[in-house]
Amino acid sequence: MTKIDLNKLIIRTCDSNDVKDIYNIQEEVINCFKPTEKGYFLPFKEESYLRIVNNPINDGEIYGAFYNNKMIGWIFLSVSNRMEQIKSFVPNIKGKCADIDGVIVLPEYRGNGLQKILVDYLEERAQEKGIDNIVAEVTFGNEYSLNNLQEMGYEIKTWYQKDENIKRHILLKKLNKE
Repeated sequence: MTKIDLNKLIIRTCDSNDVKDIYNIQEEVINCFKPTEKGYFLPFKEESYLRIVNNPINDGEIYGAFYNNKMIGWIFLSVSNRMEQIKSFVPNIKGKCADIDGVIVLPEYRGNGLQKILVDYLEERAQEKGIDNIVAEVTFGNEYSLNNLQEMGYEIKTWYQKDENIKRHILLKKLNKE
């Protein structure tokens, strides 16, 4: 693990200039997965990331974590039409909903609490956008991410079978407590 000075960490909304880094981080992380972890993160094509950063109103935003001018992780706040499908798994959600459609940190920077920092940042941006609920999916077996999200107030609501090999928990956090 590479220890970092969190005071020097910069998180910002990514743009088209960041797409290559977003994609490269995805590929590096997936290449480090053990065979049993292959379903933890389902990859996008580079063109998909370009579409996302160029169409935030319909797709959402990707926030990058930068240290010494290098992207070391990112998180995707998805507001796409896919939310209707996800909401169908969790009935009675009131208000606007968004999804954490991936949070990823380079292996050498894990252990610095970056997943929690990125999720906190995403939640702040979501509240600014009037989003009331955040949904997250975690593949069965990914206990680290599941525990982190539960510690941050996300509750397991249900699960679904992504494909023959992948089951995923669906978690929900209400951002605006009533």
